[in-house]
Amino acid sequence: MLKLSQLRVADTAALHLKDATGELLYFKDPTKGAGAVEQPVLIHVYGPGSEPYRKAQLGAQRRVMALVKKNRRALEERTPEERTADTAALLADITHSVEGLDLEGRPVREGMQALYADPAAGWVADQVNAFAADWANFSKSAPKD
Repeated sequence: MLKLSQLRVADTAALHLKDATGELLYFKDPTKGAGAVEQPVLIHVYGPGSEPYRKAQLGAQRRVMALVKKNRRALEERTPEERTADTAALLADITHSVEGLDLEGRPVREGMQALYADPAAGWVADQVNAFAADWANFSKSAPKD
């Protein structure tokens, strides 16, 4: 018999980022010199069972409703730029941490929001969005990098 606690999923999981062609991304730590080994580029994401994820979803809903109310427009009438900005903010809110990405001195949320909002890097946002929405990625038996 399963215990109820066995049905819980992890709060976070690591997405091994792929490039736009689907190849897994790796980096070498420059502080390790010539002996550096390749490590996966990881984005650690809060999952749908976590409190930060639920708060991010609520925040996204509130931002959209405020925009609709302020501009007296239907939700469907948001511009592509507004939709991208909304998605970038939500994804930044559910990003816990990153490994192998140079955030150029910015805090994680700020750096990742800029990346998620960049149309030329839309493939990153697409991966994180799909990964975060899949409960299986946060199961205790999900493969770990």
